[in-house]
Amino acid sequence: MKKKLLILTASLFALTLSGCLASTTSPVGVNCDYTQGKALWELPLDCQGGR
Repeated sequence: MKKKLLILTASLFALTLSGCLASTTSPVGVNCDYTQGKALWELPLDCQGGR
Protein backbone atom coordinates (compact mmCIF):
# COMPACT_ATOMS: atom_id res chain seq x y z
CA MET A 1 0.00 0.00 0.00
CA LYS A 2 2.83 2.39 0.85
CA LYS A 3 4.49 1.64 -2.48
CA LYS A 4 1.32 2.62 -4.38
CA LEU A 5 1.06 5.83 -2.40
CA LEU A 6 4.70 6.65 -3.16
CA ILE A 7 4.19 6.00 -6.88
CA LEU A 8 1.04 8.14 -6.93
CA THR A 9 2.76 10.98 -5.08
CA ALA A 10 5.78 10.89 -7.39
CA SER A 11 3.53 10.87 -10.46
CA LEU A 12 1.53 13.87 -9.27
CA PHE A 13 4.74 15.71 -8.45
CA ALA A 14 6.15 15.04 -11.93
CA LEU A 15 2.92 16.20 -13.59
CA THR A 16 2.98 19.39 -11.54
CA LEU A 17 6.56 20.15 -12.53
CA SER A 18 5.89 19.46 -16.19
CA GLY A 19 2.93 21.85 -16.05
CA CYS A 20 5.16 24.57 -14.64
CA LEU A 21 7.72 23.95 -17.36
CA ALA A 22 5.08 24.12 -20.07
CA SER A 23 3.90 27.50 -18.84
CA THR A 24 7.39 29.02 -19.23
CA THR A 25 8.02 27.93 -22.81
CA SER A 26 6.23 28.83 -26.01
CA PRO A 27 5.66 26.24 -28.74
CA VAL A 28 5.05 28.92 -31.37
CA GLY A 29 8.01 31.16 -30.64
CA VAL A 30 9.00 33.90 -28.28
CA ASN A 31 8.13 37.55 -28.73
CA CYS A 32 11.07 39.55 -27.35
CA ASP A 33 9.60 42.96 -28.16
CA TYR A 34 11.52 45.23 -25.78
CA THR A 35 9.55 48.29 -26.93
CA GLN A 36 6.45 47.18 -25.01
CA GLY A 37 7.68 48.97 -21.91
CA LYS A 38 7.64 45.82 -19.79
CA ALA A 39 10.21 45.22 -17.09
CA LEU A 40 12.83 42.58 -17.91
CA TRP A 41 11.39 40.08 -15.41
CA GLU A 42 7.96 40.32 -17.07
CA LEU A 43 9.32 39.17 -20.45
CA PRO A 44 9.49 35.45 -21.34
CA LEU A 45 12.45 33.58 -19.86
CA ASP A 46 14.11 33.18 -23.26
CA CYS A 47 14.28 36.98 -23.58
CA GLN A 48 15.90 37.51 -20.19
CA GLY A 49 19.28 36.04 -21.12
CA GLY A 50 21.54 34.07 -18.83
CA ARG A 51 20.17 30.74 -20.05
